[in-house]
Amino acid sequence: MELKRKKVSIYDIARVLNISGSTVSRALQDHPAISTEMKALVKKTAKEMNYKPNTMAVNLKRGKCNTIGVIVPNINRNFFASAIEGIEEEVNKMGYDVLICQSQDQYEKEKKVIGSLSQGKVDGVIASIAAGTRDYAHFNSLEEYGIPLVLFDRVAEGINAGTVTVDDYRGAYRVVKHLCAQGKRRIFHYAGFQHVSVWRNRYKGYVDALKEYGIEPEKEWVFVGNITREEGEATARKILRMKNRPDALFCTSDFVALGAMVEFLKNGVRIPEEMAICGFANEPFDELLRPSLSSVDQFSKKMGQQAARMLLDRLNGESWVNIILDPELIVRESSGMITS
Repeated sequence: MELKRKKVSIYDIARVLNISGSTVSRALQDHPAISTEMKALVKKTAKEMNYKPNTMAVNLKRGKCNTIGVIVPNINRNFFASAIEGIEEEVNKMGYDVLICQSQDQYEKEKKVIGSLSQGKVDGVIASIAAGTRDYAHFNSLEEYGIPLVLFDRVAEGINAGTVTVDDYRGAYRVVKHLCAQGKRRIFHYAGFQHVSVWRNRYKGYVDALKEYGIEPEKEWVFVGNITREEGEATARKILRMKNRPDALFCTSDFVALGAMVEFLKNGVRIPEEMAICGFANEPFDELLRPSLSSVDQFSKKMGQQAARMLLDRLNGESWVNIILDPELIVRESSGMITS
């Protein structure tokens, strides 16, 4: 039986010549920034390796699609729904439609979606990385087909993409400073998995703010897991069993904070007097809770708008200018009032 040969990519050529994939891509497209000698060498090597460009992607690059692909972990989260709304508003103005896909925070599904979109279905991609993704090579494959990529919220190093993020470090730092200003000193943190940029940066902000107050967080103060209401409930039950409980809990997600708050209230814990609680994302339900939930506004719609504008600029030949938005701490009843 004859085995099917693996298709040669620009990264295979790059490895042979010890150059970057972007250099190979530009050389094959006769980019003026690449020398004549390098173009000749790349094309010669590509021919020898039997490299075949994707014809659908070539057509795509000529502007025959008018569609932007958007990949989010979960469509049912208000943060991502609001970001999609911002993206649609901006790209629709320029005559583009939006193709929405969700990874459900799964690496394999995200990889499959990227593979599908790269086959001539979109002009560009705007994405937020799945929590289950640790290998980002599939994002770089978009470059092979001349499809620009913008990442928002969850980003990673080593990907050729523009980025739009909120300053997660600063948001978390402000939360913990606020809790310390309320006289809280045993401040626990529910952190997401640390390979995900947003949760890693929030954890750093938490630690640094505590240290400013001369507080060194102990190992038992930090919980790491999935960002769900159920995990918040489970964490609260663990805390309730502790002899030396915290006086505050900072959750990296409002859904976790919601679960924890419900469980604490069910067990007679007074919020914020005995347990102050803060979340992150400023979900619509925050102000409807009793007590209302303090949180950090990430300006998700604005993030989507900025990501869309960045991609549209890139499609018009402009270079990346990465954007970091300043978050806002919204103080509500669950953490007490702001002190001067």
